[in-house]
Amino acid sequence: MDPILAALPPLLLKLVEGSLSNDEVSSDEEMLEYFISNGLTDEQGRQALAYRDQYLNNIYLEGFTPITSVDEALHFNPHTRQFEPD
Repeated sequence: MDPILAALPPLLLKLVEGSLSNDEVSSDEEMLEYFISNGLTDEQGRQALAYRDQYLNNIYLEGFTPITSVDEALHFNPHTRQFEPD
């Protein structure tokens, strides 16, 4: 797990990953403010934003995301219909 985000409780981690995966409209600054208003530190919010492009461009298997499994993230390949390592 990402060492900076490891301290996040499971519900807050879901909020972060859901936002990274689905919010295509907010700017990075707006998303950082949203994360901080929901309990992340500035450092945690900035670290989460470092993953934004990955989450917007891929569908990850729950529990095998770039944040939760840094070295073992599995994304969906629509051509093979399988989850594959990043």
